Amino acid sequence: MASHHEQDKAQRNLFNHPTMVRDLLTGFVHEAWVEELDFTTLEKVNGHYVSDTLRERVDDLVWRVRHHGEWLYIYLLLEFQSRNDHWMALRLLVYIGLLYQDLIKTEKIPPHSQLPPVFPLVIYNGRPRWRAPMQLTELISQLPGPLQRYQPSLRYFLLDESRSADLARQLPGNSVARLIEIEEGASPQAIQAAVARLRMHLSGPEHDSLQRAFTVWLNRVILKRIEFPTGTVPEIENLQEVETMLADRIKQWERDFQKAGMQKGLEKGLEEGMQKGLEQGLEQGLEQGQALGQLQGQRRVLNRLLSSRFGPLPPRASERLDQATPEQLDHWADRLLEAQCLEEVFAD
Repeated sequence: MASHHEQDKAQRNLFNHPTMVRDLLTGFVHEAWVEELDFTTLEKVNGHYVSDTLRERVDDLVWRVRHHGEWLYIYLLLEFQSRNDHWMALRLLVYIGLLYQDLIKTEKIPPHSQLPPVFPLVIYNGRPRWRAPMQLTELISQLPGPLQRYQPSLRYFLLDESRSADLARQLPGNSVARLIEIEEGASPQAIQAAVARLRMHLSGPEHDSLQRAFTVWLNRVILKRIEFPTGTVPEIENLQEVETMLADRIKQWERDFQKAGMQKGLEKGLEEGMQKGLEQGLEQGLEQGQALGQLQGQRRVLNRLLSSRFGPLPPRASERLDQATPEQLDHWADRLLEAQCLEEVFAD
């Protein structure tokens, strides 16, 4: 399993791409002002700030975009924690204060002008539901009367990935939606399908850099959750390799599962058949009873496996099983692993 540091670094790298920021806002922030943004002006802002006490704060990700000709700052904070941060609103107040301070020091804002608006957005991928207060006023004791109006105020937007999977599936051309689909994939098949959709979405050469970022993220985070025969995660170079590797691994899992299931079923059938043969064949001798029990057990198990894969057996197939020799049963059991239909199992 990837460490928090690896996951943080890999996912932070994804949101260094303007496509991800645009898809994040247009796909998951359903507010009218998003439609008024000029995404052709989207640009990343330096996130390294030094306070008046000379303590450096390397903030998360800061972007800016034009809104009606004025700059709007987008503050992204990525949270990879198993627990809620009760003080998140306070943290954001401090970080945004440092951002404003830096804009003033570096003269990005003309003297005596107004500060630009900031949209604080938290992306959270922890499993517990986010329950921390989402506005600063909830963290401050309620004051009587006029004193209340002097208290600071801040509210942030939360994208809780675990609770956004349904929405993500409704956004076919959205890179952040594919990120959530892959992270929340309940099975290797679901992850493979999401990777395939992501690869198609990022197929143009203009997305080469973002494709590489997703490949690194898949290597460091997602693929480490999957068990491989060698015990190590194979290094992949692009999304096509991820898709192919997952497809091959899924096929191997299916074959292993089928073989394990058949082996378990045959062993159980053999045990049942021996017991029944002993009960019915005590007068005919132990050897004859064991042989009869084994044969009946094999027939019963193969009947059950065939019915499970191809549905209820027609009378003719049941008759063939009832009349089959041990050699025929073994032959049909081998064919069951690769057969696509019932006729292929019994083909002469």
